Amino acid sequence: MKDRLPDIQDIAPSVRSGIAIILKQSLAVLLFIPSMLMAQNSFKVEGKVDALKTGDKIFLVYQLDDKQITDSAIVQDGRFVFTGKLEYPVYSSIFLHKNPYVYKLAKGETMDFFRFYLEPAAFTVAAPDSLKHLEIKGSVTNDLNKEVLALLKPNDDGFTALNKEFSALPEAQQKDKQVYASFEAREKLLLKESYQIRLDFAKKHLDAYFSLVNLSYATAEADLNGDIEATFNRLSPALKKTPLAKDILVRLAAVRNTQIGKMAPDFQQTAPDGKKVKLSDFRSQYVLLDFWASWCGPCREENPNVVAAYKQYKDKGFTVLGVSLDGPSQREAWLKAIEKDQLDWTQVSDLKGWNNTAAKIYNIRAIPANFLLDPGGKIIARDLRGKALEEKLAEIFKGAVAVGE
Repeated sequence: MKDRLPDIQDIAPSVRSGIAIILKQSLAVLLFIPSMLMAQNSFKVEGKVDALKTGDKIFLVYQLDDKQITDSAIVQDGRFVFTGKLEYPVYSSIFLHKNPYVYKLAKGETMDFFRFYLEPAAFTVAAPDSLKHLEIKGSVTNDLNKEVLALLKPNDDGFTALNKEFSALPEAQQKDKQVYASFEAREKLLLKESYQIRLDFAKKHLDAYFSLVNLSYATAEADLNGDIEATFNRLSPALKKTPLAKDILVRLAAVRNTQIGKMAPDFQQTAPDGKKVKLSDFRSQYVLLDFWASWCGPCREENPNVVAAYKQYKDKGFTVLGVSLDGPSQREAWLKAIEKDQLDWTQVSDLKGWNNTAAKIYNIRAIPANFLLDPGGKIIARDLRGKALEEKLAEIFKGAVAVGE
């Protein structure tokens, strides 16, 4: 199944299993997206956790443009303070004792952490015992977030129930194509429902920047794009000028431009050796445009299937272009994954994680994801995995001889 942006469990790392792991409502997916338009640009977060000891260290981590920002504060009598400058709010994390983006968690290690929106305002966070129980006061953005999460609660419960139902099945049934397809169809309905909830929220909060966050989520559902565009057009001119608004327009265009039968949008990114590579460089071959990441468990599980397909058809006019959604600090992990998984085709990335420019052009909201292009650059299939990729290539190359024979 598809994976999502790595959260604290992925940093450990570990891989979730079961049917319902596609792009859940977890706001980690928007780690790099601002949430509320503000006139001021200073923030001050005052924290109080009674159980913390003087001398304990708290790390604040958030993404600003293409840079990961890390700050730290020393606890004094259970209190800590963070201050800084922001043009827009960003989704952020605070960790006790250790920054897991720098120091990987040991197997079985757990952390006390909390995720929230850091916005250009003064507000407080407090709890009696643990960071994970922090309550936020004085933050408009986090209040709106709380409202959305409450609206999504029944939908989230539906995902949980579906996951439990699937996990309770015998392994043989889980692997049965018809059984799996039925669960996947139910999952897609839940996903569509969640996107509709977010769209409806945006319609009721046309002046809130946080509505752009929800519209951005909803663009993952192609059937809603007409309604999303109509809602977007009702937003204030100021909101439409923001980076996130422009990103939404790119994603809406991506849905139109990446349908089967369309010419694949071209892009250029950088290979590990620094060479600039364009998708159009591969014209005259069938190309599997493969979006993945070193931290994505399902991607790594799928890689052997892609390797097998590449080895079987590379001399008959087939190749692969891998696009990694690894982040700024994950270059070494990306390179090690390429070597370990024996991915002997061209690999590129801009190391911007989910902000990868190619991923935006193709509206990639979950990975693994792929597009199969014909020699002229036209999209002829998408999301081919396992036997589906093998069968499609066998159909294309039936009776073909190796190139040069």
